Amino acid sequence: MATSATVHYTGQKVSKVKWEPCTHLRRSTVFATGGWDNDVNQLCLWSVADIEDTTNISSSNIPDEPQLLAAINHTGSVTDLKILDKDKILTSSSCGNITLHKFNSHNKELRISQSWSGMHYFNNITHCSCTSLATNPNLPDFVSAGEDGKIVMLRIEHTKPLRTLASAESTTISGVTFVKSYEIATVNFIGQLKVWDLRQNGDKPVSAMFLSGDRVPLLCVDKHPTQPHLIVTGGQDGVLGVWDMRQERYPVTLLEAHSAEIWQVLFYQPNPDHLFTCSQDGSVWQWNGSSMKASSIDINKILNPDGNQAAEITTVSNHVPTPWLSADASKHKIETFSLLPYNRSSVNSIDISGQNLVCGTDAEAVYILENLDLVS
Repeated sequence: MATSATVHYTGQKVSKVKWEPCTHLRRSTVFATGGWDNDVNQLCLWSVADIEDTTNISSSNIPDEPQLLAAINHTGSVTDLKILDKDKILTSSSCGNITLHKFNSHNKELRISQSWSGMHYFNNITHCSCTSLATNPNLPDFVSAGEDGKIVMLRIEHTKPLRTLASAESTTISGVTFVKSYEIATVNFIGQLKVWDLRQNGDKPVSAMFLSGDRVPLLCVDKHPTQPHLIVTGGQDGVLGVWDMRQERYPVTLLEAHSAEIWQVLFYQPNPDHLFTCSQDGSVWQWNGSSMKASSIDINKILNPDGNQAAEITTVSNHVPTPWLSADASKHKIETFSLLPYNRSSVNSIDISGQNLVCGTDAEAVYILENLDLVS
């Protein structure tokens, strides 16, 4: 089935979108949106018809409009959003707050279950934005990073922080992700990528890497799902950075991508040879590194007993671990596809479930792209 795109107007600028986790082979049919820069910002839950469920699809094969399941007003702009399970949604705010929401599927209602107020602030007085959240896949712990340069460790059902790295940074931390169950990676406004071991005392990272030359702010970060040493970042200058945490102090590759800020980078979990980015310039790109995983050729020399060369045997190996660290990546031989070629409004957030991508924009709209090619 060919890729299709639909647009739905939400009535508010959308800062974050997230599909509900799905434990089955079928993609999720519920997603959440968070608003920003509106008179009243909201957290909303939406339901869409399953493209595989032909009873809910019109004869023209166009999916039904997303239906609003529930909405709740949100104090400040939604700066990050995580869906923990089918009824728990975690949000962060431009006011420095973090809120756990619960969804009651019986009466279609969102309510506040727990809140952590004033987690980020300047000079112990002025609240500032909580810029990013990262949830631990193995524990009920999560971390927040802020405009104040602090990293705060929290746990669901605990009202107080477990720990605060108050002097982590002297600048804004713009993105955070778990690398391992006890390690996180952060990016900041002076072009640095750092790794922190949460088991260690003190406020110092275990490693720090940085852009050479101009310190362009890094705005977002994601890790490879099976190779945690591989990190990708998006910069204010529209450049995609690929980093190898094992050996380099600088990015392995810098790929010129968008013409404005990259707001999100996202590996496709089932096949991380595919990567997605979205930008202030209104574009959404799919990066396909599969073409760089072509067979590599090894030539083995066979010697006679007297030491003279008798033959050369050519063997082919298909086990190339990842295209993102390939020399061809640095030569910009990665295939890219523009998924919203006619959009001009900032795309602030993306998420993918199955073969379907949802995009949140400043045009008070979400785009849903069905049946993306993610096999090769």
